[in-house]
Amino acid sequence: GDLVEMKVTAAANPKVAIVRGPAPGPGRSAFVSCNNLVWTVAFPAGKTPEDSIAEQTRKALKALDDRLAQAGTDKSRMLEATVFVKEMSMKEEMDSVWREWVPEGCGVSRACVAADLAPGDLVEMKITAALPQSTTTD
Repeated sequence: GDLVEMKVTAAANPKVAIVRGPAPGPGRSAFVSCNNLVWTVAFPAGKTPEDSIAEQTRKALKALDDRLAQAGTDKSRMLEATVFVKEMSMKEEMDSVWREWVPEGCGVSRACVAADLAPGDLVEMKITAALPQSTTTD
């Protein structure tokens, strides 16, 4: 079977502007925006070995708030999320923190997947959000 699977999203029109946020490491961006959409990830920055899945989720959501703000949007504009947890048995605890964080009336199309995450990580998130409509006039 396949050992690696990749999903790649690319702009079909080479004239479309792509904005890339600061690089947290080689070959990566804190966020990428194109056609009024933003893609970003969040992980539990500042985690400790003692952190529960709930605490790591809070830290990841704080990082997500920061990245969305850097991109010019916020959690009320999220469209889709994939949440990766170390084990599916952790989903309910992660979900209770997620539900407290998501604004009322701003439910997201979300999937939760168990994954072999980086050492010490219990949760990671992949998000797509919309940029606010421009309020400038000609």
